[in-house]
Amino acid sequence: MTDIGSEQPSGSRKVHGSTALSVVGPGAAVAAIVLLGIDLRVVFGSASAMLTEIRQAYGLGSGSAALLTTGPVVCLGVFAVAATRAARRWTVPVVLTGCLILIFVGTVLRGAPWWPALVFGTLLAGIGIAVANVLGPILIRLLFPHRIGLTTGLFTALVSASAGIASGATVPFDTFVFHNWRTTLMAWAIPSALAVVAMALLARRYRHVDCTTTSTDRSAPKWQTAVLRSPVAWAVTGFMGLQSLLAYSMIAWLPTIYRDRGLSAENAGLLLTALSVSSIATALTVPILAARFRRQSALAIAVVALSVAGLIGVLAGGVELAVVWAILLGLGQGGQLSLALTMINLRAPNTATATSLSTMAQSIGYLVAAAGPVAAGALHSSTGSWTAPVLALLVVMIPLTICGFTAGRDTPVTFVQP
Repeated sequence: MTDIGSEQPSGSRKVHGSTALSVVGPGAAVAAIVLLGIDLRVVFGSASAMLTEIRQAYGLGSGSAALLTTGPVVCLGVFAVAATRAARRWTVPVVLTGCLILIFVGTVLRGAPWWPALVFGTLLAGIGIAVANVLGPILIRLLFPHRIGLTTGLFTALVSASAGIASGATVPFDTFVFHNWRTTLMAWAIPSALAVVAMALLARRYRHVDCTTTSTDRSAPKWQTAVLRSPVAWAVTGFMGLQSLLAYSMIAWLPTIYRDRGLSAENAGLLLTALSVSSIATALTVPILAARFRRQSALAIAVVALSVAGLIGVLAGGVELAVVWAILLGLGQGGQLSLALTMINLRAPNTATATSLSTMAQSIGYLVAAAGPVAAGALHSSTGSWTAPVLALLVVMIPLTICGFTAGRDTPVTFVQP
């Protein structure tokens, strides 16, 4: 694998000597990618911030409330497989426009005064996010083949930060602006609407690219079953899934861990903000570094080591250094997610393989991730302590390291077509 900054992937498109980016316009491309990144986690952060009010309004137990947190994560795994078929029928920007419409409609429905509407809206948004997760890296490959590292870093930073920003901003919006939690949740449809407009504009311009591509390019998104037989593909999938398991476990339980240790609810909630904000640093830098080297194994070990250090700190107990451990976990999380998304493109020789690898890594990966918060909660309930769940997450770092080391080697996902 050569430096992506100097070689265009074979799956990128050209139109009569011009790149796809020159046809759609750099401004439209950047705006669409930025708004897409922002919109992919806002649903998670805004709902978690209002969970207490939601439970009180509908008299919910923890199991029912979990539909708003774990439910969308399950959607990410179950519906990611639809991305390849959809991209086979329509262009990637058109499919992403449809995904953003689903997110917009789902977000609006959360403001309806009925519990079924809140659940349906949340899950509908989760379906749109699931498909968009898969196709986000593919859109970057199509539009920015010479800047995969930089653009993936920007995209991942926005994805990583958006949940924390939404979580931190939702309560002030509710307190000082809207004075109603339903209206506050519905207001997060505004960035979704902006994202729909930006992506629709990109999709319209991208038609001029698609109309002049060859039949080989047009069939690029076709699902390749043989990717399931590639050890490298499974390593990338394992890295994606296990790092997501850690991330969603921390999002679900880190504030609770420290509230049980005596930290105030406000300060415990700020730990997630610290985690999300710190993730931006590695989300921006790790893909750029990854694209400069033939091998990313050492980089994978380094970002996992950050999470190991953070988990050891959490395991040690006490609240004095809680922010430090949250920052270390955030640095690890941002680096791992951005590296996983970058390696999807680095290990794939063309757009067809990248689409199949992205589908495989994110469908299986997010199903694995959904088990994390549930298993951690079950371990806590059975032992009465947070020691066992944190120890279990530390054990998960072993296969995560192995998967990262294997996926980081300069070995592309290749197979013989039937």
